[in-house]
Amino acid sequence: MKKNMEKIVKNDLELPTVPEEPTRTVPSTMILFGLPKCGKTTKLSELPNCLNIDVERGSNFVRTLKLQPPLDLGPVSTFNWLKKVIQKIKDEGRPYDFVAIDTISYLDQLSEWVGTWNYCQTPQGKSFNRIDSKKGGVLLLPDHPDYESVHTLPDGAGYRYSRSVMTDIFDRCVGLGKICTIFVCHTVDKYVVSKQTNTEVRTIDLSLTGKVRNIYSRDVDAIGYVFQKDEKLNISFKGDENRVGGMRGNKSLQGYEGPLDWKMIFDLK
Repeated sequence: MKKNMEKIVKNDLELPTVPEEPTRTVPSTMILFGLPKCGKTTKLSELPNCLNIDVERGSNFVRTLKLQPPLDLGPVSTFNWLKKVIQKIKDEGRPYDFVAIDTISYLDQLSEWVGTWNYCQTPQGKSFNRIDSKKGGVLLLPDHPDYESVHTLPDGAGYRYSRSVMTDIFDRCVGLGKICTIFVCHTVDKYVVSKQTNTEVRTIDLSLTGKVRNIYSRDVDAIGYVFQKDEKLNISFKGDENRVGGMRGNKSLQGYEGPLDWKMIFDLK
C-alpha cells in the first residue's frame, strides 16, 4: 500500500518550468513598531475599515473601530477572549480590510503566565506551582509568594511554552484583515558590540522575547519603525545591524524612510 502511494505522489508531481508572476503587491502582514505614545494607534485610526483589537487599552483617546478585553480578565482569560474575537471575525467572513493587534508586546508579557498555566496542565508539570502536589494539589496564583514562572525551568526549557502561545496567536491572525493584519509593537533599546568598529552601539529592536522576536520578524511581509519628525509620524523600512526593518515585494518601499502614508503602502485610492 505504501509503495502504491509513493508511485501516485511521484506521478502527480510536476516540476515548474515557467516563472510565476507575483500574486501580491502590498503586505498582508506587517509589524508596526515604535516608542510608546509616539502616535501608532492614532495613525492606525486613519486606515479605512480598520478594527483595532486593543488588548493594551491604549485607544481610549482615539476615535476608532475597536474591541477591548473586559477589565477583570487575567492573562489566560485575555488570550481566550482574543481567540474568540479572532474566530468571530472569521465566522463573519472577515469584514474588515485591516485588523490591528495592539500590542503584541503586551501579549508577549502575558504569554509568560499563560505558558506557565499551560505547562501546569501537562504530565511533566503536574506538581509545578502546586501546594501538596502528592494529593493533586492546589494551583498557586501569580500573586502567591511561592509562585514560579515556567521561564525558571532549567536550561531555558520553559520558554517554549510561552513561545507557543505567541506563535499560535500569530497563526490565527494571518489573513484576518482582508488587506493586512498589523501587529503593533513597542521598541526596546539594546547595546551590542559593532562588528565594524568593535565599540558598543545602541540598537532599536522589537520589544518581544527571544525567539518570538525572530519568528514574528521572519514571518511578516513588512516591518516598519515609526517615529516623530517635524511633528509628523514617519516610517522607516530600513534594516541594518542597528535596527530591524524591511519590506517584501514592493521595491519602491524597500529602504524607504519618510512620512507614513497609508495610501502609498497599501495602494489605497
